[in-house]
Amino acid sequence: MSDRFQFRLPIYNVVIKVLKDDRDNITDLFNQATGLDKKVTLYPMELAKTIQVSSEKEGSYIVILLTELTNTPIIVHEAVHTTKAAMRIAGIKQPDEETEAFITQYCFSVIDSYLKPD
Repeated sequence: MSDRFQFRLPIYNVVIKVLKDDRDNITDLFNQATGLDKKVTLYPMELAKTIQVSSEKEGSYIVILLTELTNTPIIVHEAVHTTKAAMRIAGIKQPDEETEAFITQYCFSVIDSYLKPD
């Protein structure tokens, strides 16, 4: 079930990597995609997670972890976390509501479109 893709947030040029796999495999997929060696990426109650990553090789970027239990409300929830992380990376300190709404909508739309079956 492993699935991965990435996109850039327009204007702000922030890279967002989306990783989807079964809960049991998500940590391995995260470690492969980032070059990190985390032992745990999701805690028992988490069905998805957004993580801001910084590396010398790739700079700062965002990783969204989705499991087989991910649904539309969870994608919206993670899009909000992604928006906050993207604004930190882009150095946006006092965003207006429209900027936050645009980024959240864009992130949700890209992820939802990619994950929808044809």
